[in-house]
Amino acid sequence: MAARILVVDDEPGILSGVCEILTLEGYEVDTADCGRRAQELLSLGSYDVALIDYRLPDVDGLTLLRSIRQRCPEVMTCMITAYANIETAVFATRQGVDVFLPKPFSPDDLLGAVDTLLGYKKLRDEAGELRAAHAASLRELASEKSQTHSLVASLRDGVLAVNREGEIVLANRAMEEMLGAAAGDLLGRQVGPALAGGVLAPAVAALDPQNPAPAVFEAERGEQRLFVTASGFYDDEGALLGRIVTAVDISSVRRMALEKARFTRTLVHELRAPLGALKSIVEVMRDRSLGDDLGSYLSFLDRADERIDGLGELISDLLSLSRIEHEGAPRQPDAPADTPTVVGEVVELWRDRAAARSVGIEVDLAPELPPCTIPADDLRTLLTNLVGNAVKYNRASGSVTVQAVRSGEGLEIAVRDTGIGIEPGNLPRLGEEFFREKRTETRGVEGNGLGLAIVKRLVERAGGRLAVRSSPGEGSEFRVIFPC
Repeated sequence: MAARILVVDDEPGILSGVCEILTLEGYEVDTADCGRRAQELLSLGSYDVALIDYRLPDVDGLTLLRSIRQRCPEVMTCMITAYANIETAVFATRQGVDVFLPKPFSPDDLLGAVDTLLGYKKLRDEAGELRAAHAASLRELASEKSQTHSLVASLRDGVLAVNREGEIVLANRAMEEMLGAAAGDLLGRQVGPALAGGVLAPAVAALDPQNPAPAVFEAERGEQRLFVTASGFYDDEGALLGRIVTAVDISSVRRMALEKARFTRTLVHELRAPLGALKSIVEVMRDRSLGDDLGSYLSFLDRADERIDGLGELISDLLSLSRIEHEGAPRQPDAPADTPTVVGEVVELWRDRAAARSVGIEVDLAPELPPCTIPADDLRTLLTNLVGNAVKYNRASGSVTVQAVRSGEGLEIAVRDTGIGIEPGNLPRLGEEFFREKRTETRGVEGNGLGLAIVKRLVERAGGRLAVRSSPGEGSEFRVIFPC
């Protein structure tokens, strides 16, 4: 069945255009030109996605959003507005909007947002079904002790079941480890004393038979972060049989969330700085601050050109990272990459730029190299980054050597330079997005800190490994090893 979409916007052109695009894609579309009409439609039927304009003639989009969240929490929402800025996006996100789409947008932007929302909804619905199935299974397991041990013991999440009398009747291995006690010491004990003072102590109140309300909270166990739920399970007549506590290790998820926030902050900075510089250059030229002679502005235009090239490189690297993450598992190349050919192409790409800095490039390839398991495009990308770094971070009259040999581990490709080197304390951070050494020697080197992150992901995805040796002031060696 086609997804149902509600479009709320007071601009007739936007409303009709969005409706036509979505209808052509096979969606069922209803439209509303104000908040009141949108609420009427929501009361008459269910929708999968609601596209809401930020400014409406009767209520603002955020007010309508809160109403939808209260009455139709299953609807995925997208805020569309011509008043797009960071503050609006952050505020709308805090109000519960799922996607933020600034005007003007292209049909591809619109369809991409809708596809994303429908994907989120599918995952959320499937997760709800899994939770319901999981809860049903746990109810059955609590009443059938003979089947419980073998099924629940293998779960990675901690599970604890308590009967109506408040006695612990089940604790799997993961829960035993969290509580630091064996099942034999837990079964039959009253849950209050058993959990008091431990990591699950906040769940004791929720396990009181007189308190049917479920409880959800987070707990810390050393460096481990646990997501804990405590809820009741019932028989077919609705009578309370007991309580179940589940504890899920969300440490990795939390680390990912923190990394995502750090990545976003850094990306905003990397985009804002060149855009601010470009805006300043435009203002100087628009105000004719240096007079009417165009020659006075050529240096500014050169700087603007460099900034634009830097932004283009950043966008290209971000797309490469996104592609690598999206493709996931290593892909088998149609044909083995011809290492000498790819090395030759990359060296020729950088030879002129190296010569401009008085840096020489040498190639040392062993005969009869084994085929490379990485696709040629990926090999070209990682070598471009490694050779480019070796040139950019080198010294005048320095040298770069690209070597490929067969070793006991497979095919080894090394890129060596006689450049400024890397501080020992920074070696573990190589491959981290946006990481660049902040030293006097690196101040004038252009880059965004994504090149080595791309190299590391490409090598690991191909089943290889990256080894780095470096000494400050003496140079660096980046060696990639691919199994044959």
